[in-house]
Amino acid sequence: MESSLRLEGLVHIPYGFEHPYEQEPVERSPRHPLAGQSVTLGVATWPAGAAEAVWATWHLEESDAQGRAEGRWQEDGEGRSFWRVELPPFRHGERVTYQLHGRRGRQQLSTEPFCFVVLGWWPIGDVVSYHMGPERLVLRCISGDASLRPEVQISFPTPHILRVRLIPCGHELSQDKCQGKYQGVAYQVMEETAERIVITTKAMEVAVGVRPYRLEVRHPDGTPLLAEVERVTWLVGQPGQAVQLREIFASPPNEAFYGFGERFNALDQRGNHLDVRVFDQYKNQGRRTYLPVPFFLSSRCYGLYLATNRHVVYDLAASHSDRWSFSVELGADGALEYYVITGDPKEIIAGFTNLTGKPALPPKWAFGPWMSGNDWNSQAAVLEQVRKTVEYQIPATVLVIEAWSDEATFYIWNDAQYEPRRGGEVFSYGDFTFPSDGRWPDPKRLVEELHRLGIRLLLWQVPVMKKLDEAHPQHDLDEAYMVTQHYCVEEPDGEPYRVRPFWFNGGLVLDFTNPEAANWWLSKRAYLLDELGIDGFKTDGGEHLWGEDLRFADGRRGDELQNLYPVLYEAAYHRFARDKRKGDAITFSRAGFTGAQAYPCHWAGDENSTWEAFRHSILAGLSAGISGIPFWGWDLAGFSGEIPSAELYLRAAAMAAFCPIMQYHSEHSEHRKPCRDRTPWNIQTRSGDPDVIRIYRKYANLRMNLLPYIYNEARKSSMTSVPLMRALPLEFPRDERCSDFPYQYLFGDAFLVAPVVTEGSTSQKVYLPEGEWIDFWTDELHSGPKSVDYPTPKEIIPVFAKAGAILPINLGDRYRLGDYVGNVVNRYDHLCFHIYPSGTSAYAWYDDVSGMACTLQCLENRQAATITVKLSPMAHDVTLILSTPCPSSVLADGVLLERYLDLTPLHEEAISAWDYDEIQGRIYVKLPASVLGRTVVLRGQMNHP
Repeated sequence: MESSLRLEGLVHIPYGFEHPYEQEPVERSPRHPLAGQSVTLGVATWPAGAAEAVWATWHLEESDAQGRAEGRWQEDGEGRSFWRVELPPFRHGERVTYQLHGRRGRQQLSTEPFCFVVLGWWPIGDVVSYHMGPERLVLRCISGDASLRPEVQISFPTPHILRVRLIPCGHELSQDKCQGKYQGVAYQVMEETAERIVITTKAMEVAVGVRPYRLEVRHPDGTPLLAEVERVTWLVGQPGQAVQLREIFASPPNEAFYGFGERFNALDQRGNHLDVRVFDQYKNQGRRTYLPVPFFLSSRCYGLYLATNRHVVYDLAASHSDRWSFSVELGADGALEYYVITGDPKEIIAGFTNLTGKPALPPKWAFGPWMSGNDWNSQAAVLEQVRKTVEYQIPATVLVIEAWSDEATFYIWNDAQYEPRRGGEVFSYGDFTFPSDGRWPDPKRLVEELHRLGIRLLLWQVPVMKKLDEAHPQHDLDEAYMVTQHYCVEEPDGEPYRVRPFWFNGGLVLDFTNPEAANWWLSKRAYLLDELGIDGFKTDGGEHLWGEDLRFADGRRGDELQNLYPVLYEAAYHRFARDKRKGDAITFSRAGFTGAQAYPCHWAGDENSTWEAFRHSILAGLSAGISGIPFWGWDLAGFSGEIPSAELYLRAAAMAAFCPIMQYHSEHSEHRKPCRDRTPWNIQTRSGDPDVIRIYRKYANLRMNLLPYIYNEARKSSMTSVPLMRALPLEFPRDERCSDFPYQYLFGDAFLVAPVVTEGSTSQKVYLPEGEWIDFWTDELHSGPKSVDYPTPKEIIPVFAKAGAILPINLGDRYRLGDYVGNVVNRYDHLCFHIYPSGTSAYAWYDDVSGMACTLQCLENRQAATITVKLSPMAHDVTLILSTPCPSSVLADGVLLERYLDLTPLHEEAISAWDYDEIQGRIYVKLPASVLGRTVVLRGQMNHP
């Protein structure tokens, strides 16, 4: 048998499948060889083990140099056999052509020729000339590579933002390239010598060394912020063609690095290598992410944004403890633009989003509790879950259905009957017949029933035409039309690109740079919005592009769009849904990149139901917020595998109640028994813990109680870009102890939240930064900075309110947090303002129900033993709740109010009265709606509790 084996083929694919993180055994390594480094060629034979010898021959096109390298047979850890052939190191600029050969006996095979150009690093040199315009400094430099003519452009879009543009081949080409694009501010020249140039704005000082070029950024007082420690270096292939740029800066030992998009591994990234690459990492993300952003915030009070869509690698004091660097791939012109932003952390984030776009504000209903489960694949299943949430009086404002479509078209309901239409045509709802015994007998009625119950509906989508193993008339017509119209992403040879990653492998990816393609794709889904009235889409996926040379309709390639693609996809769906629903719709996305905040709702993707994943998800949300993505959520307690314990579920639910988006979700489990849904009733049944429903209901109700506050804080986030869920270093940048508590965060301006993230905890150390903090549950006052040991029974999460906070809340008849108020978002049961008096404080609140902008001011005068609250006109009856000892009297606009012995009269409309709850230690002052401003004064016994 062995003697009859024939060598049928040699397999060598220089770039493999272009997996961003892994290499196939048949690839070239490195894919882009560098000067001075050997090159390894991977080869497989067909059939495996058929070759007796494998070797490579190579020659240089610019000379007569040639050579031969013998291969060695290897077997990898997965039992696959292949050959390795090592070529010698080459010099920069050499063009190497090679072939691989194999032999068995007298039989010999050879591959086609392959070619690469050897890359080399070349630094920038001296500044040889410069020009000072009124708003831009242009420096022309030399380099060790004569094919480069480096140019550096420095300008200031604002006094707090430095713009640096690095061009490897500038001079004549780029002198006026950006004129008029960036209207900046003028700078002052403080020093101009043969050694350096120093220019300033009111917010920063920039020193430019000229022998050689070197950049340093300082505070106006001269304190260093950012200083290059090595020269800017370009990676060059063919003459004048820079493909990568590297820049290295000093980093003192205590510098922390925050942001970089949604990051699961840590809050402070110091000591890590990170890259910017949209990637579908199913669970256990580590340093990989669905949503990278090339922006970070330094603890030294500067931010740095790389204005590129291409691959970036950061070395954050990982290789050398005293420096950090970035390396970025470049486009055809080799230019890189980046921005240094100074100020306090909030100002830096605002500066970043001024450059990339402010966050869009989702509708108010997006901030209530969400429910979802991938096994809800029928109308009966969905309505059963809705029936239970109503039965248990657990509010939900959003429901997501993933398993609704046939997954052949992703726009037709499962089991719908219809006559197929040509690929260029669209369906209306009336074109479908829904069998009474089918999975979705009446989708329109389903949507109407959900809306009647105050629940909005999102339907799942992906931007892929799935590859099917069997014929499907409508899918096949759509796919053929997509290909013939060139509506899909294409390979360099014009053939359709087929998904290489494992998820939807072989599918076609829609080209959203082609407006006709996007309109065609979305028009097939128009009936869902126009006729059924759904409320948006869960825009999943978007991480499907592997290939630097993939072609798009607008002329860009895969290297530029592999990161930006999910933003283009989400933008098209978001605009489509918002236009159809007159703004009252959302998209909910997993992947993203710079600018994704304009299509605002995102979630953390696929996670295990483990404590470790819980902790990592919190870090992901905090990092996303720093990176300009404020409206973020996650599948509380994870969505994958065996269900979470009751303890993990309840700890996660408590945290999610103080998270921008609160939702539970579970992956498809093929309807295995017992059920793996993450509904509170299923967790209670599976765990045997009788308290799950009660405690989850408490936090879901609390979420609805806090909705006036949450939505108001969300509005502020959309205007300021300060994240709704913000890491402590944003608020307390000079407090180094905050770094010891990476899972604590602020939720809006008022709350400090300390999730319980360790299994079996009965108490937790909570850090309270500088200031006064009031326990949200007990009203106990604490003065920071200090740590406290906080008891954590299973239904309590440590939450503190800032002294002076004023919270707009919606309460039930008992005026207690956690009581049921339903899921209606356009009215209030009892609008209240919970006030924590402390000196002088104020709060601006937008009443979205009436459209009125309202203000409240509170003045605590301890010497006079009074608390004065001033209210602007209010369209609703309001109740003021103050955590304070019982006063001797209460006046409204100078009129003494009557005290009642219980809260019952406060339910009545148009009444002014007050009551004091001895148990809670809180005063309740009821005021009717008024077109006039009012003043309430509490007199006597104004000591802190």
